[in-house]
Amino acid sequence: MVAVKVLELGTMKGSAFSKWLSLAFTSPLVYVELVAAVLVLVGWIVSWYFELSGAAKLLVWMVPLTILVTSAIVGFCYATYSLLSQDERGSGVTRVASGLPSGARPCIRFLGWEATEAPLISPQGREMQITERPWLTRLTFANEPDLPTSDLMAHKVAGHVEFYDASRDSFFFGMVGQWSSDVEGETDTIAVSQIDISSDATPYYLNLVLKYDVDEECYGINNDTAVRAPADWRDEKRKLGQGLYTVKVMLHGTNVAETFWFGLINRGIGQRVRILQIST
Repeated sequence: MVAVKVLELGTMKGSAFSKWLSLAFTSPLVYVELVAAVLVLVGWIVSWYFELSGAAKLLVWMVPLTILVTSAIVGFCYATYSLLSQDERGSGVTRVASGLPSGARPCIRFLGWEATEAPLISPQGREMQITERPWLTRLTFANEPDLPTSDLMAHKVAGHVEFYDASRDSFFFGMVGQWSSDVEGETDTIAVSQIDISSDATPYYLNLVLKYDVDEECYGINNDTAVRAPADWRDEKRKLGQGLYTVKVMLHGTNVAETFWFGLINRGIGQRVRILQIST
């Protein structure tokens, strides 16, 4: 996209006029003008009160008045010269952008959720010591800008997850989210805390909770889980009993700052955790 800066001489509207005024009344000139204006007023009062005339009257208030007028003229000339100089430097110069419209940025969208069997091996290489494989509930996000290009990849995106009660009055725990991307096999996964999200609508998964069918509780899961609860990943400090909860997911990265709210439903033994997206 080619952006050409065009100068319209003699036109000072909106922000251009405001900029001109700010240049005309810069701090040093404003101080001089204020002092001169005060001296003019005081001099005029003094000359009138003492009935001065001639040279005395001229010195008392005509000199400050001259300084006031001169500084105002200097300010107006300086502001006009500065704007014209800037425009002359910019005129005739063509700036080529990177092919993106102004304000273009990544657009992270929530695509859905799923409950899938958890991997048996953690990112740290720790194997779960279990007889029954738990279910992993995770959110699916994608970067879907209006004009998908490689320049709109979302870089270094991290997710911070917070769990509340249904009314959001009580905070239970928060954690740095764990991203996962399925590769060749269901036990072969990549799990990280920060990712680059391509702009081609490829799905990326943010893990939320782990739940065994035999348990009433579910457990928050991230990259620390395998260290905090290495045997079976049941992290007692991130435990949620049967009930309804509110989940806040904040995604932050380069040109990315998005917040999503969800309802989390734990229906207890023999049931998988469900997710509902809520608007606020």
